Amino acid sequence: MNLRRLRHFEALHRLGSYARAADELGLTQSALTRSIQKLEAELGATLFDRTTHYVRATDDAERLIRAARDVIAAAANLEQEARGLKQPSSGTVRVGAGPYPLEPLLTDAISRFARLHPAVRVTVTGGPSDRLLETLVDRGLDLVVCDRAKFAASGHADEVLCIPLPPEPLMLVFARDHPLAQAEGRLDTAAWPWALPRPAPNSNFPRALRARVAAGDFPDYELDSTAACLAMVRGGRVITVVPRSLALPACADGALVAVALPVSEQTRDAIHLLRNRSRSALVSAFVAAVRAAAHARDQQSPVV
Repeated sequence: MNLRRLRHFEALHRLGSYARAADELGLTQSALTRSIQKLEAELGATLFDRTTHYVRATDDAERLIRAARDVIAAAANLEQEARGLKQPSSGTVRVGAGPYPLEPLLTDAISRFARLHPAVRVTVTGGPSDRLLETLVDRGLDLVVCDRAKFAASGHADEVLCIPLPPEPLMLVFARDHPLAQAEGRLDTAAWPWALPRPAPNSNFPRALRARVAAGDFPDYELDSTAACLAMVRGGRVITVVPRSLALPACADGALVAVALPVSEQTRDAIHLLRNRSRSALVSAFVAAVRAAAHARDQQSPVV
């Protein structure tokens, strides 16, 4: 089967337009049409319904597109590995990350990886876990580090390999002069505004907050990162929850206070990879760096 025609098929499926696909591929529309027709004849299937007004993928095309993308990705990995015979450090690793593993787990992993592969480009994409996993399945990412509970509910469990990472306790963080710092017994966190990273992580919130969670108006501030949440905490009566490895350094200057949550409140992160997709040596090396960073974090003794 002709790899070039598979690339033409993938581009037309993705863009839904002969004009746009031909422009991206550097072909004339007539050349692209002939290529698709030859592929259809080779497969014995119609891949696109087309009129003067639209191009629409058929059911046969939808069944074949992921397999085609796998072949294209495997060929790209082979080309990258072949180039790596002369430049073993070149390439790109595309990572998706949930809000909690992004800092400091992934930043630590990237630092470890960069020491061994200084010429490799690493891109990190954030966002909702279900969207990241969908992008992984569609071959837009090489791996995703996020809450593994989202993987189980994503509908892609048969396509995705889940490698659990050691859990980490979550901690409530507020300013040193916050009224909660003088409170005794069980803290009434429902009485104060919350800042959480986008998308807000699932948690066993107090009963008084569950109605707001269900109504979709919680948290009060949904920000782009845990670092932004901690910055808001420093500035007023806002409170947040972050992993211990981020909470303790943030409290080192004495301006913030971190309080341990019940033992059930912990991260449930995992590395997610496509189960049947070949992985480049660079992706495997990055996975190893993430696991090493998680292991090192797990071995650190908590500061009392």
